[in-house]
Amino acid sequence: ETLIRKLDPSYRQRWEIYDGILKRLTGSGARWLDGGCGRNIAIEEFPCDITVGMDVYRHPDALHTAPAHLVIGNMEKLPFNDRVFTLVTLNTVVEHFENPSVVLKEIYRVLRSGGHVLIHTTNKNSPLIMFGNLFPESLRLLLMKKAFGAQKPDVFKAYHRLNTIAALRNIGEFELGELHAVQDLNCSNRIVFLALLVFHLITKMPGLWKLRTNIIVLLKKK
Repeated sequence: ETLIRKLDPSYRQRWEIYDGILKRLTGSGARWLDGGCGRNIAIEEFPCDITVGMDVYRHPDALHTAPAHLVIGNMEKLPFNDRVFTLVTLNTVVEHFENPSVVLKEIYRVLRSGGHVLIHTTNKNSPLIMFGNLFPESLRLLLMKKAFGAQKPDVFKAYHRLNTIAALRNIGEFELGELHAVQDLNCSNRIVFLALLVFHLITKMPGLWKLRTNIIVLLKKK
């Protein structure tokens, strides 16, 4: 962190941006669905009138503490009535959607008018993401574990069918509120961290910001 702040004082980690938006959209009056919730930690940290975490399976470390709820199901067929949520979040999830258009239609259905969708995902057009996708899944898991501390329950097959800045800023049913391209510098391996930091500094050159590894997008239901 000291080195990051010294070389780029304006830099914000991806979770700083994501959590900052979450704080604005949660709280009293909010009804929140966190798709692909994993351990279900997020809805424990940001209380709302209704908080629901949903995933295709129960993570071995998943939290389930009232008044937060945990639902097992598929995002392509949400088990909720129309217009019941004010916020839907997808944190490192959309890259795993085989049919993202179907999921987005379901999200549109369960959102109230003026409701928001907050997406954080990887950027398919980043050379670092392209490089990682060249490896078979078993080797990719090993690299993620060594470099970023990921475990097997956190790594799923990726399709990357909605994972570009252009695709995320032009979803017909929603209007774009915010878009951030962020180079991920969260790494437990010192050599990998330094390489990522150098890459981040390169992407500060005009036009290269679109090559950063992560995208955060806030959308609003029209």
